Amino acid sequence: MQRPRTALPERNLDVLRAIAVLCVLADHVFIAATAPGNLAGGWLGRAGVLIFFVHTALVLMGSLERSGGTRDGWIERFYLRRAFRIYPLAVAAIFFVLVLHIPSHTPHVGLVTPYHEPDANSVLANLLLAQNLVSMRDVIGVLWTLPIEVQMYVALPLCFLIARQSVRGVLALIAAGVVGALAWRAELPIPGLWRLTMLEFVPCFLGGVLAYALLRRRHARRAPAGAWFVAIALLLAAFSLVRAQYDSFIPQWAFCLALGLVIPFVRELPRTAVTRIAHVVATYSYGIYLLHIPALWIAFVPFGGAPVVVQWLIFAFLVCALPWAAYHLIERPGIRVGQRLVHQPMPAATPVGAP
Repeated sequence: MQRPRTALPERNLDVLRAIAVLCVLADHVFIAATAPGNLAGGWLGRAGVLIFFVHTALVLMGSLERSGGTRDGWIERFYLRRAFRIYPLAVAAIFFVLVLHIPSHTPHVGLVTPYHEPDANSVLANLLLAQNLVSMRDVIGVLWTLPIEVQMYVALPLCFLIARQSVRGVLALIAAGVVGALAWRAELPIPGLWRLTMLEFVPCFLGGVLAYALLRRRHARRAPAGAWFVAIALLLAAFSLVRAQYDSFIPQWAFCLALGLVIPFVRELPRTAVTRIAHVVATYSYGIYLLHIPALWIAFVPFGGAPVVVQWLIFAFLVCALPWAAYHLIERPGIRVGQRLVHQPMPAATPVGAP
């Protein structure tokens, strides 16, 4: 008898994804509103990125299961769908900032950051989402996460095969991921090892794989749905305590693995106004992630002579309008093309796995 599909807590994951992109957005808005050199920022944006990594791995485990698991050509179909999910909007965002000469990093209110024209090799590396493999700078500051995610896709089918069998197998994967990350950090004399910066974040993605393996066990006892918000708040509070070392190995791995452990043990949230809003934010989250820095620059540089309140109103409009247009004109059509190419209809709740 075929085993029933693993039920993912979709509304909880919508909330999680919305919180992730809002963490990144809030972090960069804080940086924009403060003087250069302020060291209080950074950790919240990194926490948002780490949440994305866990969320991505989990929803893609579910996507692989829904698409037929190990049927012929399942890996090729997975890669094709992901390519049309990730690349169209990333390419469009890159050309957008190149045409407008928008600097790569978050601007500060009242200051003009010089624009440095990237060379052809840098542009090509960004378009391929391979900047880390060739040590090229990011055309958009937040673009650093996408090569890591794309390179992790190579291992996700294997992770899926292991996770559908046992939790112990996932724990072995986590141990192997830790060893690989430590080898990368130790700069062992292995040719090309320096290029594999994604090794640092393998245990982070495996937090989502662990959550999937635990969800397959269908635990009967779970905490009330309201505990989901408490758990996320506590994890963020704990991560903030190590804000001075937020980009170190141990805090990042602990945060992601703890999140992966929590997800399966909380009941799914009921349908409420909060979950509906979270679903909307999650739907446009990829565009928000890629386009909020251009929105900040447009509001504070071309409109730098306007009153500050007007600049912030322009930013508020752009941070909503740009992702909305990007989703309906680029992102969703790209998803549909990928679905047609693999001859699979778009599910009612399309898994979102970017950034």
